[in-house]
Amino acid sequence: MHVKPDLGVGDDITVIPILLIHGWPGSIREFYELIPKLVTPRPDHKFVLEVIAPSIPGFGYSQAPVQQGMGPQEVAVVFYNLMKRLGFTKYYVQGGNYGAKIGSVMATLFPNTVLGFHTNTPTIMWSPMAIFYTLFGTIWPSFIVEPTLADRMYPLSQYLRTIIQETGHFHLQATKPDTVGIALSDSPAGLAAYILEKFSAWTDVGNKQAIDGALLHKFSLTHLLDNVMIYWTTNTITSSMRHYTEYKQLWVLDRIPTDVPTWGIKFKYNLCFQPDSILRLKYKNYLHSSIVEDGGHFAAMEMPDVLADDIFDAVDTFIRFHEEKKKNEPQPEPAESKTAETVSAKKSSEPVKKTEPAKKPTEVDYMKAKSVHEFTVKDINGNEVKLDRYKGQVLIIVNVASNCGYTNVHYKQLNELYEKYSSKGLRILAFPCNQFAYQEPGSPEEILKFTKAKQVKFDLFEKVSVNGEDAHPLWNFLKRMQGGTLGDFVKWNFSKFIVDKNGVPVERFGPNTDPLELVPYLEKLFEQ
Repeated sequence: MHVKPDLGVGDDITVIPILLIHGWPGSIREFYELIPKLVTPRPDHKFVLEVIAPSIPGFGYSQAPVQQGMGPQEVAVVFYNLMKRLGFTKYYVQGGNYGAKIGSVMATLFPNTVLGFHTNTPTIMWSPMAIFYTLFGTIWPSFIVEPTLADRMYPLSQYLRTIIQETGHFHLQATKPDTVGIALSDSPAGLAAYILEKFSAWTDVGNKQAIDGALLHKFSLTHLLDNVMIYWTTNTITSSMRHYTEYKQLWVLDRIPTDVPTWGIKFKYNLCFQPDSILRLKYKNYLHSSIVEDGGHFAAMEMPDVLADDIFDAVDTFIRFHEEKKKNEPQPEPAESKTAETVSAKKSSEPVKKTEPAKKPTEVDYMKAKSVHEFTVKDINGNEVKLDRYKGQVLIIVNVASNCGYTNVHYKQLNELYEKYSSKGLRILAFPCNQFAYQEPGSPEEILKFTKAKQVKFDLFEKVSVNGEDAHPLWNFLKRMQGGTLGDFVKWNFSKFIVDKNGVPVERFGPNTDPLELVPYLEKLFEQ
């Protein structure tokens, strides 16, 4: 859905885009009551929101992925590209449940694009420090959580008991989504029971004691069945559950901090609760938590007025945050100062020697390039290398890191490939990259020392960025030619591109694929 505010001619109000991301077992139906409140101007705010609310791939009316690997980080990239196609380069993100995880990934991967992240499920799932803080709080709760909120988290045994009871679906869907999916796709009554049980218990676990699950205390029957019918008519319950099997890299991303300003709203009966002290382990600019003494997991449907008010307050705070940040940034040197320096230089008795500016290599337009041979890069020592020197050779181009869990296996097997197939024309081009969990922080000298210890024999190049605005043109070209699961985004360290003898990228493999598994693809290219 894409809903714009209905403004009159000459209305002096700023329209701000916001991406709303639903969760599971919800859908875009969650936002039907919320959206009108967001696109309606308010007298106490100088802005109004333009809402983009897509279905997650594999949910409802959004086509399911046709290959494995569509998890929260991949969806984040899909939504990033969606917003870019719509013409939005800066925007706010709101999400709850699974949508909160996707929104958090977007704030982590695209900090220059996401202006602020608002969530009604503010949690960190896979942080060792978060676990330590939680356990420490069992001894001194006041060091971790405000006394007025301690009962939402402690005693820990009771909290964990509830979590375990209400997350059975997580284990089932993470391990056997297709099996249960067949059963649910064959029975509308079974599907309704499976989904509505979550709307009952996750709104308030005490609802389980009610004969009718207290479903109609917060929802209308029409609203509930609308949501069920979206799954039934589109036959997407199985594809939606498959997302639980693809959480593989989320534990890493949850440990990577982000500077994007973040705001949480904590409803009393939501299943998960974490104090601000834990949330700030990841969200370095966690600005505020709104505490609500009611409500549960499906905030947009349960309490749309409260959620809408909070979103407006959050966006208003985000705007002021960026204004303050801009004020505190160092200002550029005044033009008058530069002019004075120039005049002073001219008046000097020393003649001013005119020097030619250093010539930069012509940057290739990666959108028009047809071969890697058109690009020029720098080796690890800073020397320029024209890649046309590799004409007629089969290449593996890979982003590497010294401190990654994949480092030992990849360096070992890449060496084996090079030793075995270099005589057939294989060349391996390794580019250090520090964009993934800061696992390549060293200087060129330190990287060289490390690779020598690993007895690396293939070609090593300068440290580069492979994603974002500063990405090297070569890597932008590789991503354009071989999109992969993440589209124009590299997932992690040791993403491998195979390039044929003409310099055309023909295959792409992620870090989970060991280098020796590339042999069949390489041998086909050697024979050409």
